[in-house]
Amino acid sequence: MLLSLSGASGSGKSTALRSLMAADLSQRIECVEFDSIGVPVDADTAWRHSAVEHWVQAAVTAQSSGKHFLLCGQVPLGELLAAPSADRLDGISMLVLHCSPEVRRRRLRDRGEPEESIPHHVMFGEWFYRHTLDPAHSPEVIRVDSTTPMRWERWENWRSGDARWNARILETDALDPGQVATQVEAWVRATLPAETAPT
Repeated sequence: MLLSLSGASGSGKSTALRSLMAADLSQRIECVEFDSIGVPVDADTAWRHSAVEHWVQAAVTAQSSGKHFLLCGQVPLGELLAAPSADRLDGISMLVLHCSPEVRRRRLRDRGEPEESIPHHVMFGEWFYRHTLDPAHSPEVIRVDSTTPMRWERWENWRSGDARWNARILETDALDPGQVATQVEAWVRATLPAETAPT
């Protein structure tokens, strides 16, 4: 199974991932950060399509050896479901960490993000949130030409509330990093199939 810990920049993903990798969950789940494959300076949405497919294939490999796979990064659910190899997975579940524009701006400034890039991150974060709530929200943001044969038809007719659009949102404005990590770990444990859940 592929679990996706997702969300736009500044939402708290990396801190939560470090906590997961230190927990006993790491014995049953392969945890990776999306950017660990290296991000080219000219990375765009088309490049992300190829990177998403790379990680989905890695999840398929982990699945074949009896492990689950947790991917942490800015991966919209629509891209994940449309990855060519996604239909080879036993299941996909996503937790999106979300924060308000005001909090995102503060967090990005605190970590030294260039001021000129912050509006882009905020805009993407708001789109990401609405996309998670409704697959029909502005799909053109991710449906761009690329060399990866994305399978958009898998979900292009789905609407808000469709049970197949398996994503949960965790609002992080009022949570400290430790609280976010605790809730993320609880989500992982609750999402794993009962027969393989760690004790």
